[in-house]
Amino acid sequence: MNINLKKFNRYVIYLISLFIISLGASLSIKANLGTSPLICIPYVSSLIVNLSVGTTSFIFSIILIAIQVILLGSGFEKRQFLQIVVGTIFSLFIDVTLMLISFINPTDYISQIFILLLSCVVMAFGVLLEVKTEVVFIPGDGFIVAIAKVLKREFGKVKPYCDVSFVITAVILSFVFLGYIAGVREGTVISALIIGPIVRIFKKYIGKYVDGLIEV
Repeated sequence: MNINLKKFNRYVIYLISLFIISLGASLSIKANLGTSPLICIPYVSSLIVNLSVGTTSFIFSIILIAIQVILLGSGFEKRQFLQIVVGTIFSLFIDVTLMLISFINPTDYISQIFILLLSCVVMAFGVLLEVKTEVVFIPGDGFIVAIAKVLKREFGKVKPYCDVSFVITAVILSFVFLGYIAGVREGTVISALIIGPIVRIFKKYIGKYVDGLIEV
């Protein structure tokens, strides 16, 4: 496969990864057992201000990018400003995928668990594609990378703490503004615990095939 085609494939696969991650996030919302840490703050915010999850996700993305710039200063790579574009596309995809799966409304706990687990698998596959393409961080991951750089720690060691901080923030926001806890339940914990391991399984068994499509 020639170099130009592989570069084209890299960006196409990256765009697909954003759609798949957003689909996983939307499935976690439809499961109604608590959203994944990535989307819990935008989800709660959407309930508070009565805007779409995609809209609040975009606002949250801009906030995360601003924090990265403040934390890293001159160390913030200029190409990472493309996170604004990525955040816009990702936010749009969330609203689109929520519309596409609007027919999914599990009515019993077993169905909810199934949709939740499906969301974790879908999101993990999207994350694998995103990581493999190495184009631009989605704002949530870019924020974690910035924290890791400031603390001089590995991404994998910092991510769980950032996820917990997202969840705690969502709980506080929902309790203060809604009077009850929204978007955070056992599904949030399950997502936080199993998405990483599923990504590693995907990487082990299909990572080489993705590499074959994008490596120059």
